[in-house]
Amino acid sequence: MTTSAPHAPDPVHHDGGYARLILSALRRRPDREAFRWTEDGRSHTLTYGATAERIERIAAVLGRHGPAPERALALLTGPRPEAFTIMAAACLAGVRFTALHPLGSRENDAYVLRDSGADLLVVDDTRFADRAAAARAAATRVVTLSELADLAEDIDTTPAAGDRRGPADYLFYTGGTTGEPKGVVLGDRSLTANAWAGTTWAWPERTTFLVTTPMSHAAGLLIAPGLLRGATFVIHPGFDPDRVLDAVEHDGVNATFVVPTMLYTLLDHPRTPTADLSALAWILYGAAPTSPARLIQARQRFGPVLSQHYGQAEAPNALTVLDPDEHHDDPAVLVSCGRPVPGCEIRLLDHDGNPVPVGEPGEVCVRGPLVMDGYWNKPDQTRAALRDGWLHTGDIARADASGRLTIVDRIKDVVITGGFNVYPREVEDVLSDHPAVAHCAVYGEPDPHWGEAVVAAVVLHDGHDVSPDELADHVRRTKGGVWTPKHISVHETLPLTALGKVDKKALRTR
Repeated sequence: MTTSAPHAPDPVHHDGGYARLILSALRRRPDREAFRWTEDGRSHTLTYGATAERIERIAAVLGRHGPAPERALALLTGPRPEAFTIMAAACLAGVRFTALHPLGSRENDAYVLRDSGADLLVVDDTRFADRAAAARAAATRVVTLSELADLAEDIDTTPAAGDRRGPADYLFYTGGTTGEPKGVVLGDRSLTANAWAGTTWAWPERTTFLVTTPMSHAAGLLIAPGLLRGATFVIHPGFDPDRVLDAVEHDGVNATFVVPTMLYTLLDHPRTPTADLSALAWILYGAAPTSPARLIQARQRFGPVLSQHYGQAEAPNALTVLDPDEHHDDPAVLVSCGRPVPGCEIRLLDHDGNPVPVGEPGEVCVRGPLVMDGYWNKPDQTRAALRDGWLHTGDIARADASGRLTIVDRIKDVVITGGFNVYPREVEDVLSDHPAVAHCAVYGEPDPHWGEAVVAAVVLHDGHDVSPDELADHVRRTKGGVWTPKHISVHETLPLTALGKVDKKALRTR
């Protein structure tokens, strides 16, 4: 009698991965419109079939760039199809990928390029020429979108001999509690789970989805599930309420994603009461706390089309969803972020790792295929976040008897303003670099428009004088507009806790 030795899984059961999933969705509907956008005053479209071909051609270019384990690509572009197709091509070619934030600064670019090990930067130099020039010092090679397109046009999509196509890391950079951004490592497993979970959301039957937010962040991870559902994506260069209303009234748009400030702007726009928004079937919102009173107003204005999601970069891009049919005019329900998405297990745990009773606050802890592999080059922070077999989100929530979660606080001191995460330490470091600033504290305060506003309290060095506007300009030049405090107050001293730390709770009360 003979026995066979254990062997690798049969190729017939091989997981094709995230990029192959995207390609299969695109090939299923080759003639359907995938993307629609305007550039240089002209309208452009890209079919599903043409999108698949672009992804394969770019992957072929990247496959000739060098040995797979050493390759790393960074991308700097605004909302346009390349924000998705280059990411998918990197995954297909087995190239580590990261996107630079279009609202970021040169300093942030340099850090991410160094930390990620990116040796190739692809940049839209028509929009980011200054940042591209600065980034050349941190990246080995810089090519423009047009140069990459020319290379892809001339290349056969057949992989060269010895090419190694396979799973790659997508590094999604988010702020850190130390003030240093962290690269969240998302592999094929996380990205594929995100795509499948997203298909369970309330996509209309034939979705024409308007993208107005950076595709380097949450909006980009909406594309794959949308393609699996047969959606068309209309891309705008930014959020303009007039253009949003025009898109719904005249361009066939029936769905979009907004952060709360965008929702409020639409509600308050003078055209909204008379605009024909009958085609609107789905508004997905999230990324920041939203006022229940404004949600009631939105439901009355737009109809039963609202859907909320809650998530974080470490488990993209939704852990829970509150579906449209649960958006009743009940503030107790509207403050909820819904129930877990399929395949995501959530427990609320106390400091000792024990589940808390229904109605009691506990840290949101998660496990499932969505969860990240860890933080790039940060083993200590990875162990802390993934301890005891759970992703510890740092968010505190309560669960009701029906399983709905309500976020009540955050352990991390993040300020979510206009849908973007701002970490106070990053702003404090910039303020502290100013020669007039002796001491400072940065925190968030509720704001009716931004969800939260970044505010700062500073103590000046003796003999120095500087205006709040000058300090705000200093932050804006260094970090960018998102990180710039909406209000800066000057104090003689800052309140301290018994442990000698700045008492931010006292500052908020003050």
